[in-house]
Amino acid sequence: MDAVFGEYARKDTPGYALGIVKDGELVYAKGYGEANLDDDVPITPATSFHLASVSKQFTASAVALLVLDGKLSLSDPVAKYIPEAKQYGDGLRVEHLVYMTSGLHEYTELPRASGDPWMSFFYFTRDEAIRTSLAQPKLEFVPGTQWAYRNINYMVLTKIVEVVSHESFAEFMWQRVFGPLKMSHSEIDDDTTEVIAHRATGYAPRNDDRVQKEMAGAGVTIKRGEGWVRLVRVSPHFGGSGVFTTLEDLLQWDRNWYSGQLAGPDFTVLMNTRKRFANGKDNDALGLVWRDFYGHPALDYSGGDTDTSSYMVRFPELRLTLICLSNMPLGDAEGHARTVMDLLHGWGKL
Repeated sequence: MDAVFGEYARKDTPGYALGIVKDGELVYAKGYGEANLDDDVPITPATSFHLASVSKQFTASAVALLVLDGKLSLSDPVAKYIPEAKQYGDGLRVEHLVYMTSGLHEYTELPRASGDPWMSFFYFTRDEAIRTSLAQPKLEFVPGTQWAYRNINYMVLTKIVEVVSHESFAEFMWQRVFGPLKMSHSEIDDDTTEVIAHRATGYAPRNDDRVQKEMAGAGVTIKRGEGWVRLVRVSPHFGGSGVFTTLEDLLQWDRNWYSGQLAGPDFTVLMNTRKRFANGKDNDALGLVWRDFYGHPALDYSGGDTDTSSYMVRFPELRLTLICLSNMPLGDAEGHARTVMDLLHGWGKL
């Protein structure tokens, strides 16, 4: 496995954290490369990474807890909690947000009022994203009839959690998820001015044409040459992303899948639930996707943002989970994880 990440096992490069959980124990946990190139801080199992879209399962967990509390139903109209959604009628339900079949317009495909780009390098909030999307008079499609991956769905879900719980989403997550599971180094990054202990800074290759092009498109000029571009998450948006955590804390999250510590076994059952709509797609769960690898059912999700690339896959029947986190948005954490999975399969471990 070291060979997969060998080129990053040095001090002058960002890199990866790799974790393997088996039967509730972190049997492999190692960092490759550096979390902070300015100060030569190495990546370790205690390094805090932005999960990007892997955060969606945590947003879904908040929804699941409120459903189990009897305070929210997946069949509730979104307009019951979000007045701006009344224009879409009661046919738009909470379940459509969860399963990516709402028809809401993705905020990044709409112009910002300020004219600035929708990228985490620039400041914008979850509420601005929601406001922009819900300003559209019509949905893209009738809810349930099509599937479309949209971060706005999970942003709106966090707003619903706040309305129902009368707490900020960050407070709810600490009180109901992170705190009870002793995920003491996990948080919702809803204020990007805050210090996050052991944070991994994002980096991308300075001479990569994709990096040059994207930065230029956002009006940011960078010098060409060797080395790395330092990338900072300025926007405190959350819901579809925004969770910062560590390999060690994700161990606690994975254990709950089998222990039922948060809300008993019903929590895991609900989180694992698939639902088929008219669009025909039926492998989505709550913030997760069911797949089949090597003949084993698996739940996974991949993420990427300005400062990160992330991937987490769980094999419930084997009680085996693999986590790969990188502080390079071009780091292809999923691809590296798949290579490790192939190794495990070849060794008869998967």
